[in-house]
Amino acid sequence: MHRNGFLTALFIALPSLVIAQDKAIESSAAYSHFKQGFTQLCFLDGDTAARDYYPSQSWELSWQYEHSDEIETATLYKFFCGSGAYNANHVYYLDTEFDGPQPIGFAMPHFDVIYENDDFDGAVLDIPLTGYESTSVLTNSEFDPETGTITSHALWRGIGDAFSSGTWRFIKGSFVLKSFDVDAQYDGKQRPKRLVNFE
Repeated sequence: MHRNGFLTALFIALPSLVIAQDKAIESSAAYSHFKQGFTQLCFLDGDTAARDYYPSQSWELSWQYEHSDEIETATLYKFFCGSGAYNANHVYYLDTEFDGPQPIGFAMPHFDVIYENDDFDGAVLDIPLTGYESTSVLTNSEFDPETGTITSHALWRGIGDAFSSGTWRFIKGSFVLKSFDVDAQYDGKQRPKRLVNFE
């Protein structure tokens, strides 16, 4: 069914069906492209337990352009790229009939952190935005089919008091950066600063 222009996905919690879905995804053209293109960047031959913990996922998406009566469709894929003590990385692919499977590049703000006395344990004086870049890997990310958004939440250390997080919304075939927050203060509290706000 359609909600807000997005085709929502049906989630099934039965383990056997999840495994079957994962196997089907890993036989897709998108997964084959991912395996070839991200051999160096992702730990594809590493910890199999971690890969099993983060199975591949897919969702069907749809949208319509103003100038067209046709409904456009695509399949969104999420593939495990690697993990550490408290962060897990994923790569996303969008597969359309016209373009085939393509890795998604996510817009990211480029920023600096100015600490008092250049001390990481000191007060954060400013977090100036210095430009934009892009990345194909998101950390601790989730896709919400109800809102068509991908969120990320990268922890800078295990207790999670310092982090960066972003939100990208699916708009007519592309994932568009809508917000980005940074908490650069290692003080045991979460008080992020919003660097990007297009909400």
